[in-house]
Amino acid sequence: GMCTIVNRGLPLKAYVFRNYRLMPGVRSHYYGDCKHKMWQAIRASSAAPGYFQEFVLGKDLHQDGGLLINNPTALAIHECKCLWPNTPLQCVLSLGTGRHETAGKNSTTYTSLKTKLAHVISSATDTEEVHTMLDALLPPDTYFRFNPYMSEDIQLNENRVEKLNFLKSEGERYLERNEAKLRKAASVLGQEKSTMQRLAEWAKLKADMYEGFPFVSKL
Repeated sequence: GMCTIVNRGLPLKAYVFRNYRLMPGVRSHYYGDCKHKMWQAIRASSAAPGYFQEFVLGKDLHQDGGLLINNPTALAIHECKCLWPNTPLQCVLSLGTGRHETAGKNSTTYTSLKTKLAHVISSATDTEEVHTMLDALLPPDTYFRFNPYMSEDIQLNENRVEKLNFLKSEGERYLERNEAKLRKAASVLGQEKSTMQRLAEWAKLKADMYEGFPFVSKL
C-alpha cells in the first residue's frame, strides 16, 4: 500500500507500506517501512480527503496515496529495481479503477476559480499520463494496463446496488472487448523462468547470504 505524508512540508512525500526489507545500502526514492500492521497500512492509504480523517502514525500525518500518486505503477517499478537491480522486468500488470472523460466546451470565456481548481486537481490525479509514458518506455509484451471506460462518472462513496452492478457490467464488457490482450497478459505472467535466470538468482541469493562473498561448496 501507499499513502501521502502531509506534515513534512512541500512537496508532499509518498510513503510505501512494504512487506519486504531493502538490502543494506539500497535506498529507495520513497519513504517507507515494513514494521506496520496491515490495518494501519489500509487505514492510512485510504484516508481520502473529504471522506476519511487523516491518520496519525508515529510522528507523521497520512492521507490517501491518490492525493499524490493516483497511478503507482512507476513507483512499483522503482521498488522492483531496488530489490532486483539486475533482473529484467518480465511483466508489469496495471489495473485501473475505470475512467470517465467529459467533453470540454470550446469556449474562450473566463472560468471561475472553483472550476480552475477542479481542472487542476483532475489533471494532477489523472492516471493515464503515467500509462502513456510507461507504454512507450517498457519493452513490447511486458506492460499491460486494464482500465475500462465508464459511460457514467461514479463517485467514491457510491453504495447503491444498481450502480455497483453497473460498474460490474461495464468491467465485464471491457474484458470481453479486450480478451486477446487479457490472454496475452496471462500468457506472459505464466511463463517459467529460464534455467540461466534460476541459476543467476540462486548465485545472487547465496552471495547476499554470505555478505557479498561467493558461495563455495566443498565436495
